[in-house]
Amino acid sequence: MHEETKRSGLKAISWRIIATSTGMLLVYYFTGQWETMAEFGIGDVVLKLLFYFLHERAWNRTEYGRSFGGKVTSAMRSPPLISLHSDTVRSIIQKMVTFDIGAVIVTDGDKPVGIITERNILEWRLTTRENPNQKVAREIMSSPITIVEHDTSLADALKIMHDKHIRRLAVTQEEKIMGIVTERRILEALI
Repeated sequence: MHEETKRSGLKAISWRIIATSTGMLLVYYFTGQWETMAEFGIGDVVLKLLFYFLHERAWNRTEYGRSFGGKVTSAMRSPPLISLHSDTVRSIIQKMVTFDIGAVIVTDGDKPVGIITERNILEWRLTTRENPNQKVAREIMSSPITIVEHDTSLADALKIMHDKHIRRLAVTQEEKIMGIVTERRILEALI
């Protein structure tokens, strides 16, 4: 039974890797960034497969009681890319493509209220033909955003991601947004 559960978990991770690759390809396609799309190729897919195997090893280490050190601040992107909840979807897509990132934190003043990922944009784009200049961030963002404190361990962050079936966490210190940490960056930090 345990082996079967482990296999189904690894299969889910494989599908997430495939979805991420496909997602970025579609974002580049819909935004007309052909030259960027040409760069998105086999190298990215190979890198994601590497992270797939590292992810399996990381879970095995926590599963058997072994720990790995480090805090989320060692793996976070700082400062994070931020958009106001009133920014247009087009401006958010342009930021994501310009900075080659997969997520933008949406704020209302200084308070993080949601997150927009490539998946949010794809779901919106594939279900509607609305003008991205007239659609605003608060209408497509995922909310609430999951937040961890800056002193959270990498193992705890991975566990939160696993339990909530998410790949990104906002990092705060004294309620102020410091950065964003992704599954991929945690795995890079573990290397």
